Amino acid sequence: MARKAMNEDEARAAALAVAERESKKVRKRPDSTVQAAPGDNSKFTMHNFMLFQLEPVDMNNAEQVMNRTVQYFDICTQNDMKPSVAGYALALGIDRTQLWRIVSGNAVKPPAVLNTLKRAYEMLNAQMEDYMQNGKIQPLAGIFLMRNNHGYSDKTEIEISTKHETESSPEELDAKYADAIPADYTVNDDAESPEK
Repeated sequence: MARKAMNEDEARAAALAVAERESKKVRKRPDSTVQAAPGDNSKFTMHNFMLFQLEPVDMNNAEQVMNRTVQYFDICTQNDMKPSVAGYALALGIDRTQLWRIVSGNAVKPPAVLNTLKRAYEMLNAQMEDYMQNGKIQPLAGIFLMRNNHGYSDKTEIEISTKHETESSPEELDAKYADAIPADYTVNDDAESPEK
């Protein structure tokens, strides 16, 4: 099929139409990171600003800790936001490392406070697993968060041990390995070490 030749004005109009279509396409960044949709940054900022504005709770008062825990998850639900360890800590008026020290037993708190914090922390852990299993969070981000906040790891540990039937004295070791060193080998302590 033969193409109709375009005049200069038609060619310019066609090029502008193509450029306009291209400019409307949502382009992914070359590093393939998740891009925020218009309004997302405002939503995230306002959510965290709501948490920031909450008065810190008395971390030794079980009723205050329980009420703030319920309030935090309610705020997340109202704002349609994923709960997080850092967000929960912010709502309590502490940081995530302080929260970790408490739930891991490295800070003394009343049993009722500790129970509430541990249960909420386990809920955050369960939700993170649900997000990961159901494709609701970018996998690398999920792995990082679960390692960082919930103690997960995927390391392999290798244990090496030797059997020592008897302890050898230095003299016995000298005799055992005497043949390994050439008889004409000498050590000159006065010699300078070779330069690297």
